[in-house]
Amino acid sequence: FILLSTLSAHSQFWKLKNRRHNVNKMVKKIANDPDFKTAGFAFLAVDAETGEIISAHNSDMALNPASTQKLFSTASVLELYSPDFKFETTLFYTGKIDTSAHILYGNIIIKGGGDPTLGSKYFTETKNKQFLTTCVEAIRKLKIDSVAGAVIADAGIYSRDIVPQTWSWTNMGNYYGAGANGLSVFDNYYTLYFNSSGTLGDTTEIVKIQPKIQNMLFDNAVIADSITYDNAYIYGAPYSYTRYLRGEIPLNKTNFGVKGSLPDPALTAAGELRRSLTKNSIGIKNSATTLRLLKLKAQMIPADRKKIITIYSPPLSEIIKQTNVHSINLFAEHCLNHVGLKLKAELGTEQAATALTNFWEAKGMDTQGMFLADGSGLSQYNAFTPRQMVFLLRYMKKSRYFDAFCGSLAIAGQTGTIRKMFKGSPAEGNLRAKSGTINRVKAYAGYVKSASGREIVFSMVANNFSCSSRATKAKFEKLMIELAKFRK
Repeated sequence: FILLSTLSAHSQFWKLKNRRHNVNKMVKKIANDPDFKTAGFAFLAVDAETGEIISAHNSDMALNPASTQKLFSTASVLELYSPDFKFETTLFYTGKIDTSAHILYGNIIIKGGGDPTLGSKYFTETKNKQFLTTCVEAIRKLKIDSVAGAVIADAGIYSRDIVPQTWSWTNMGNYYGAGANGLSVFDNYYTLYFNSSGTLGDTTEIVKIQPKIQNMLFDNAVIADSITYDNAYIYGAPYSYTRYLRGEIPLNKTNFGVKGSLPDPALTAAGELRRSLTKNSIGIKNSATTLRLLKLKAQMIPADRKKIITIYSPPLSEIIKQTNVHSINLFAEHCLNHVGLKLKAELGTEQAATALTNFWEAKGMDTQGMFLADGSGLSQYNAFTPRQMVFLLRYMKKSRYFDAFCGSLAIAGQTGTIRKMFKGSPAEGNLRAKSGTINRVKAYAGYVKSASGREIVFSMVANNFSCSSRATKAKFEKLMIELAKFRK
């Protein structure tokens, strides 16, 4: 084998002597494809054990990785916290309980610990608002029948800036643009339900919103159209209660759901807890609020907290599995924020991204050209190289937490975003990968065992191709199948 001439991160990889093989032929075919004339295309595949390069093309070109960026967030949080780590949400009370009158002369505080799964639909133990029942039962045990104060949400573990500053207006109002909050709840989205008529171009009617959010104002220009899918979009910023609704939904629909990001997840959590308490005959004098809102009004913040109960999330291994298999942006943003807490003890996506980059540089990664602007890959400002991704994947292959990390990747032909791909090929059930897709970006990264028994680590990404995203996916699928067929 010939050692690459440059040192640092490059010195980890060895060139394959015989370059005339089908993987290289497929890479050349893609690189010369007319649809890729204006595209940036980069690829690297290496032997996981030896570092021998199977095939490479522009492997040091920094491109937008889309959701393959989630691999950096999930790998980092695993390395720093372990698969068994659980997020905590804690319920407190302030003031004093009058045990004879059963009145709490104080407040109920729900303090977020950065748990992305509180009330989440993705886990059996978190869905159906089970945490609210747990909270109500714990307060009942204190023999409290009424509260003379309020339910107050404390989301201060994270920055008050819910979404990264580089996210676009086209994303942040929709459910997939829900950012991390110190007290996230219900996957940080609400659902608007529409009725549409049978007349093409008619304006739709909003019939309900779940969960309930006070003071929401909708500028609704969604129309009925002869389509079969949801093509409606919601525009709006965090903490803003005006939403602009545009696009189309199918004709003749009743209660057609469209999901948008919660304006203030912490306030929603406090409001839902207040509603649950009153529904269970525990009166609350004041409206639900948050510490952020109290600070804005220069109101006194309660300090004498007494713990009532702590609610735990599912294990981190289960959270990152959902994050990568279903490409959940919210969960990935929480992972990045928690990486920042561990490494820098500073709040904010930008600080966390810098800390994550430094973390991998300290492990030997050449981070030149690596630009991280969020944890999920939704930002158009992200960029890194296939060589950097392959470094990460090879590092995790030797990590004591590899089983949890690898188990979080979708299985070819079976699960997640690649469940419909690779059918009947050697990659089916064999290849594990994370896909990435945003406008004019397609990427894949993961592991596959070749026909000759090699464990191959790969990363491929294309930006600004002129064909459809579906067509690019088909080209990359053929390349990944060639990796599974590789016999050298």
